[in-house]
Amino acid sequence: MKIYGILSDARLALIIVALAMLCTWSQAQETTTDGWMNKAAAFSNNGSTEEAISAYDQVLMIDPKNVTAWRRKALELQISGKENESAMALETALGLIDEGLKEDPEDAKAWYLRSLTLESLGRHEDSISASENALRLYNRSLEQNPNDASSWRGKAEILYKTGKTDEGLQALDKALDIDPKNIDLLSRKGEFLQFIGRYNESLEVFDQVLELLPADDVAGRAEIWLAKVQTLDFAGRRGEAAEALDAVTDLDPKNVAAWRMKAGYLGFDGRYDESLAAYEQALRLDPTDIRTLSEKAGLLSRAGRHNESLDAYDKAIELMASGGSKELVQSLEGKADALLKAGRRDEAQQTFSMAVDASEDALKRDRGDVSLVLMKARALFKSGEFDKAIESYDQVIEMASSPGSFYASRAWIGKGDALLMQGRSMQALAAYDRAIELNPIYSDAWHGRGEAQRALGLVQEAHESFYVAERLGHET
Repeated sequence: MKIYGILSDARLALIIVALAMLCTWSQAQETTTDGWMNKAAAFSNNGSTEEAISAYDQVLMIDPKNVTAWRRKALELQISGKENESAMALETALGLIDEGLKEDPEDAKAWYLRSLTLESLGRHEDSISASENALRLYNRSLEQNPNDASSWRGKAEILYKTGKTDEGLQALDKALDIDPKNIDLLSRKGEFLQFIGRYNESLEVFDQVLELLPADDVAGRAEIWLAKVQTLDFAGRRGEAAEALDAVTDLDPKNVAAWRMKAGYLGFDGRYDESLAAYEQALRLDPTDIRTLSEKAGLLSRAGRHNESLDAYDKAIELMASGGSKELVQSLEGKADALLKAGRRDEAQQTFSMAVDASEDALKRDRGDVSLVLMKARALFKSGEFDKAIESYDQVIEMASSPGSFYASRAWIGKGDALLMQGRSMQALAAYDRAIELNPIYSDAWHGRGEAQRALGLVQEAHESFYVAERLGHET
């Protein structure tokens, strides 16, 4: 599945949630928590999910009623596959928000946070009700003081969240009319424009932010450049995204994650030699970084350099501790894919079986990790054990914290693929339809739907599904 460049599936699916949860417009933090909050954000940005969770735990040891930390921790837990723990963290945040509303039922921002948290818990109707309360309070505040930039900002957030994007942008512009050089407001406008597909305007706004930021604000400038990278990624402009990352590596030349990200964009742009050079730079900074080694191995496989790819996978696997882990499962699956491309089918099947075993070992230590069950299902599918794969995909659907969960969507797609391989086209079509109903952004769901429709003789419908898949970036 290739939709928006190199962003991981889980992070991509949760990115709009993150837009709300991780925005800089948050409740004030105690000074003693700032360092850990910043560390957690840095870990999150480079994909170090477990480290981010640990950092948020440190915040919560200092300030157990920190709503922002609970909500951000919940997001990281969901990304890592721990959906039940994520839901528990969200329930804790909701309880704290409700405590605050008992003391001050006129707190518009608290109602907004309540709305976001309820939405994350899958309680859509309750979320709408909380949004309506927040909007009513912001409107009342603006009637009393139309020059309150914070209330315009809050109103913008609510309107945007409820799908009234044009009105949301207008409200944000009202806030900017009052405070035109507010970096937070401008950054938010860039994000709004990014997520509704107005990419050129988004880039222009982020450029305005860069002009306002001091030259010595390395962290702030790097953050905005990464926002530009994401906009370019969403626009499918991968080569430009890689070039934008030059600014990040210039600002922070020891940033392994930035070098790795740059390598990924260059690779997807077909610039394999440049991509390999960026991976090598990342490995010079951290020779034992398993993620970099695995991504480098995948690049070499796509470039047809199969022996080098297998060597890189073997090195990554050797660096891992014995027993099962997500990283081991992923590396074994990648190695098996590389073996298939090299025409070594028997070895590939053996390696897929090893990936299944590794996932089962990991699940013995953490049976609540839905991401591991999804990995197991995928390895079973690739090894040709379709019935067992379907059982595991059904387990993912049952474990998912809400029907709209990323993991549920991916499981429905995987189940459709397995059913299609068994010739059960009608059931496969129903599975793909369910995946699209939950989340229509996945190109492989539309492509699978087209394959099932074609198998059923629905030629025109199949053509339409294939067209949507192509527009979403599906690559065969």
